[in-house]
Amino acid sequence: MKIGVVGDSDMITGFRLAGLTEVFEASNADEALEAITKLEENNEIGLIITTERIGESIRDSLSRMKKTIVEVPDKKGPIVRENDPVKVLVRNAVGVELK
Repeated sequence: MKIGVVGDSDMITGFRLAGLTEVFEASNADEALEAITKLEENNEIGLIITTERIGESIRDSLSRMKKTIVEVPDKKGPIVRENDPVKVLVRNAVGVELK
């Protein structure tokens, strides 16, 4: 199985240097959705990596896809969410407020 990547120019450059070939640059949500859909249809692709910001911009479409899609922070850093599900689970389990 291959890994597909959709992201900004900095992100895809790193993955290309690592030897990945199914790498697409997307500068907006439409380009990203088109590239991810193409990767979704490719039977050789088992995992799709994209940025959190792209994931946020096309969340509804990503939720309907069958392949595993991993979202990673881009060069601007991670997206900070008010009610991060992981923090909520940890807070409930441990009883400590995480910041």
